Amino acid sequence: MPMTEKDLKSALKSGDLSPVYFLYGEEPYLVAHFASLTADTAVPADGMEDFNRHVFDGTALSLDALEAAVEAMPLMGEHTCVWVRDYDAGAANAAVTERMKAIIAKAEEPCVLLFSVTAFTPDMKKNAKWKAFLKEIDKRGVSVCFEHRSSSDTAALLMRGAQKRGATLSRPVALAMIEQCGSDLFLLNNELDKLCAVVGEGGEITAEILAKVGVRQLDASVYELSKALLQKRYDTAYHCIAALFACGEEPIRILAVLSETYVDLYRAKIAAVGGEQATALSEVFAYRGREFRLRNAARDCRALSTEALRNSLDLLGKADTRMKSTSAKQHRLILEETVARLILLAKAG
Repeated sequence: MPMTEKDLKSALKSGDLSPVYFLYGEEPYLVAHFASLTADTAVPADGMEDFNRHVFDGTALSLDALEAAVEAMPLMGEHTCVWVRDYDAGAANAAVTERMKAIIAKAEEPCVLLFSVTAFTPDMKKNAKWKAFLKEIDKRGVSVCFEHRSSSDTAALLMRGAQKRGATLSRPVALAMIEQCGSDLFLLNNELDKLCAVVGEGGEITAEILAKVGVRQLDASVYELSKALLQKRYDTAYHCIAALFACGEEPIRILAVLSETYVDLYRAKIAAVGGEQATALSEVFAYRGREFRLRNAARDCRALSTEALRNSLDLLGKADTRMKSTSAKQHRLILEETVARLILLAKAG
C-alpha cells in the first residue's frame, strides 16, 4: 500500500515490517536514507548481517539469484533482507516483468524484499510498466514516493541536522544555505558536515561563515551575474563572468543557467501583469524545493519591462544557437557579447 515518509518512519521505529518495499522519488538522499534504515531494521548489525542481507545491483540483475535469495531462510536471525538497487521496471521486457511479478509474490515472512531507486526517477505517470510494477508492490507491501521537499521543509531538516551535530543554525541562514548551495540533499548534508566542523561543538553557523566556507552552486553564481545586469552594475557583471571562468565553468553551461534565470524573471513578470503572485507559478512549473527562485524573480523583474525581458530571452536563444553551431573556442566571446547586449537591454528597459 502507498505510505508517507512519516508513516514509514513510525512503522520502522516500532519494528512493524512488510514483506515488500519500494522506495523511489525525486529525493534520492531520502530514498537512500530510508532504504538503509529499512535494511537495518530487518537485519540489524549483529554479526550475522553478511549472511542475512543480500544486496543486488538492479542494472545487472540475475533473477535466478534474486529468487534464491528471496526463498532463503535466515541464519541465526529473525529476517533476511533482499535489497535490489536501481532496478528499472520501465525498461524490462515481458519475460522479465512476469518473472519479477512472480518473485514479488513469493516474498513473505521471514524475507523482506526491498527495492530502492536513486539513480533516476521512475515515470509513474506515463510508463505502463512502472505503473504495473507499483501495483504489484502495493498488493504485497509498501511503496513510498519521496517528492521534492519545499525550501521551508529542507531548512527545518538542516536546522535539526545542525542540532544533532552540536551546532546552531538559524532559519534565515538555513534558507540562505539552500539558495547558495542548491536543494540537493546529498550536497546540503555534506556542506552541513563541513560547516559544523568549522564552527565546532556549540558553535553557530552564521551568514558570514556560510559566505566564506559554503560551496557556491553555479546557479547562485549566475544569479549574482543576472542581478548585476538588472542593476546595471557592469563592472560586477564582468567580474562574475571572470570568476566563473576561473572556476572552470564552461560558457555554454553559464549561458544555460543564465537563460533559466531570465525565464524565471519573465514568468514572474507575466504573473505580476496578470495580477497573480509569483508563488502561484509553483503549481504549474517545477519549483518545489526552489521557491526562492520565484521570490527573487518577483523582486527583480520590476527592473525590466515585459518587452525588454522578451528581447532578452530572444537574445539568449540566439546565443545558444550560435554556441551550438560554432567551435568551443568561440563560446567565451559569444557569452561576453551576449552579456554586453543584455546590459544594453537593461539600460533601455
